[in-house]
Amino acid sequence: MIELYRTVDCQAAIEIEASLKEMVIRHEVITVEADQWPDGLPTATPLPALRDGREIFTGSAIAPHLRELERVMAEWQKFQSDSCYIGDDGQTC
Repeated sequence: MIELYRTVDCQAAIEIEASLKEMVIRHEVITVEADQWPDGLPTATPLPALRDGREIFTGSAIAPHLRELERVMAEWQKFQSDSCYIGDDGQTC
């Protein structure tokens, strides 16, 4: 799952979160307080930060990663279907 680490008042994080929602990609938003750094993020990582698996993206690396996620999701959607098929035995899905 993708994790977005952000501060409360970060405009860039609002835009990143909106992109993730628009892609309908599962993610968790973690609001970082100055006195409580999250365990899953190395200390002094610049925020906002996007963790995707073991990789952490910050600063100018976030936008290209979001574009890659958009590409992957678009490809994924090509093979999803709302269709129902009738099998050889007359059964429907």
